[in-house]
This record gives sequence, C-alpha cells and structure tokens, in this order.
Amino acid sequence: MAKRLTHLLVFLLCCFMLAGCTEYGTKTVESITDKEIKATYETYNKTITRKVPSIPDTVLAIQLHELQFKKGRVTIAVTDPGGKTVFEKTFEPGTYQDGYSVHFEKEGEYEIRFAFEHVENGKHHITWETD
Repeated sequence: MAKRLTHLLVFLLCCFMLAGCTEYGTKTVESITDKEIKATYETYNKTITRKVPSIPDTVLAIQLHELQFKKGRVTIAVTDPGGKTVFEKTFEPGTYQDGYSVHFEKEGEYEIRFAFEHVENGKHHITWETD
C-alpha cells in the first residue's frame, strides 16, 4: 500500500510540475535568430520576443514570407521604449503572406513579440529589419 501511495504522489508531483509549462511544440523544427523566425510543427505554443534598437524616424519592416496554420492564434505586437503598444496584428487559422511597417518615433529599444497560442499543423517564416 505504501509503495502504491508513493508512486501516486510522485505521479501527481510530476503532473503539477508539468502543469506550469507554457511553451511546447510537437514534431517541431525551428530556427530562431536575431532577425528571423522559422518553424514547422504539429503543435506549437510559444512566445518569442526580440529587442530592436531605434533612433527617431526609423522604420521597422516585418515580412511574413509564410504563415500557415489550421488551429490556434498568432499575434505580432511591437511596443515602444515606454511600454506602449504601437503595432498589433492577430491572425486566425489560414494562410498569410504580407508585410507591415512600423514607424519608430522614440529613441531606445522597441520590443517585437510573436505569440503562437496553441497553434496546430502549421509553419511560419517571418523576418524583420530596420532602415
């Protein structure tokens, strides 16, 4: 009886530890660099953030070479050095190829956030650069 109870407690402990995991991917092949994210996956739940240094009158270009998924949601957001969101675009399941530009008005570090929320059967290739 004590052995079964020990196994049960260990199992529950593992479940509680894994319950806090927020990032996961199955059958995932990904590449993440300073100016590019690329992946194919069966399931994917991950947030990727990158800092982009800026001087006033800089333009950030975000290029969706490919974004395709069957379930979930993808959000791209850019915040200024003060934490204010200056760009946000949310994508529902489908196929996308597009480009977006964000004008940086402040000096400092802007942040780009790519949030892949419980995305299934997808792939993406996204790049960004400043002028």
